[in-house]
Amino acid sequence: KGLKVTLLSSSKGHVLARFEGSGAWEAFRHESGKHCVQRCPPTERRGRRHTSIVSVALLPMRKEVEVKALPSSELLIKTQGGRGPGGQHQNKTDSAVRATHLPTGLQVLINGRDQHQNRREALRILAAKVHEHHRAQQEKDYGRARKSQMGSGGRGDKIRTYNFIESRV
Repeated sequence: KGLKVTLLSSSKGHVLARFEGSGAWEAFRHESGKHCVQRCPPTERRGRRHTSIVSVALLPMRKEVEVKALPSSELLIKTQGGRGPGGQHQNKTDSAVRATHLPTGLQVLINGRDQHQNRREALRILAAKVHEHHRAQQEKDYGRARKSQMGSGGRGDKIRTYNFIESRV
């Protein structure tokens, strides 16, 4: 089919591969689920049938979420009096900065002497936290999609049987 196949990882009983090219999704879109293989190995003297089950999950490649500046429409930035030692400066100035990302509810509080520096630092840390939140959500969605394709792991979930003994699928 002219697809580029890249083996991403392989361990005992688990293979992860990437298929790229025109028509890759169409070629494999009906292959997710359990595949049953029935064979009689050459070492089998009594002619008994050996059955193996293979689970196939077909998932699109995840896109990386970029760490970028957050839009100001999604931010709520408040200043407040600092906490801790600092004497009169802490009591009279609003140097602490609390940045909140409204869509996720994540917050960062930076307490220092310079309000402008605190604001820059709070926005930088908040952007990283939002990035991590989105990455974790993407990971959760990916895992949910994979689990739904794999089923319970039993033979009753199979979508296709390959019988090498009788040369049929």
